Amino acid sequence: MPSYNPAWVAFLNPYTVVLPDAEDKLEISIEQINSNSYDGDKLSESVATLLLTNANNINALISYDGAIAIPRSADYHSSDIALDNINRIFCAILLGGIHAEVIGPRELLDGSLQSKTNIFVYNLTLHTRLRSKWASIVERLAPLMNPRIIRVSELRNAYREGINVINAINNLSPFFLLHGYTAMVYQNRSDALSSLWVVVEQLTFFLWKNRFLSTPDFHPVEMKNRLDSLKQDNRTWSTAVKHELLWQTKFLSENCFAALSSARKQRNNLVHEGVIPDSDVIKNLWGCIFELFESASGVSPIGMRRLAFFEVPDLRFPEKNNFDEWLVLSEKLRGRG
Repeated sequence: MPSYNPAWVAFLNPYTVVLPDAEDKLEISIEQINSNSYDGDKLSESVATLLLTNANNINALISYDGAIAIPRSADYHSSDIALDNINRIFCAILLGGIHAEVIGPRELLDGSLQSKTNIFVYNLTLHTRLRSKWASIVERLAPLMNPRIIRVSELRNAYREGINVINAINNLSPFFLLHGYTAMVYQNRSDALSSLWVVVEQLTFFLWKNRFLSTPDFHPVEMKNRLDSLKQDNRTWSTAVKHELLWQTKFLSENCFAALSSARKQRNNLVHEGVIPDSDVIKNLWGCIFELFESASGVSPIGMRRLAFFEVPDLRFPEKNNFDEWLVLSEKLRGRG
């Protein structure tokens, strides 16, 4: 790693161009893409910052091609800490209403600030090939012809709103919302329900503690031991019971309460019997999570409501098919070691 300006870097997905508000459009023509004559250096150029909280007041940098870079400093001294903080940034962007996906260790990249303005990445990825103009014509066409375009102001506004939501809910783990949403987008229903249910449990605990238990009208003064029981006895006052009481006291709508009940049953079936949850149950739970966040954070409507649920694609096999060659090859390979 370099001694000067080392960075942890991750890219927004799908391929994204973060466009400064002063620029009218993306200035890469089809002729430049075909001839590989576009300005590759521009892709790594920093276009904005996002506010971070750290000892040295160093902000995150955003590049033209959607790289998010944080300093590889004492505040982010390990890959685990860096991963957690970048996913926190992406989760804030998601909560603010812009699609963002979870990253894992493989997507956390080594980089640095170079030439005072550019976010350089040392790992070989599609982004680095496009920057260096090493990508083939097939690789260049889709991302450079039709990138997702986000204005700097849009990204900053989404991040600002999302961070306010995260900061308002002190027991929230941003990773699980981001992971559950990403799994939902890619139709991994088991992972989606598992992670989104963690979010539900955290938001339920927050609403129970900070809304229901903190409302004096719900707790008779003469029954002093009752409040202690509500705070400490999680067996009697299970998540299901808490949802019931939160619904009865108008902290949850009837539709949200029904969605939580269905999701809880399918989550239990997943855990105990390995039954893959239904898409409709996850769809309804996703809609309920908006309401939970709004009730817990006080931010309403939450920007994430703009993100539509992704319908399950129709992956039926073609009615006309022929597997003769497959069968012939299988027969030839049957006797081989």
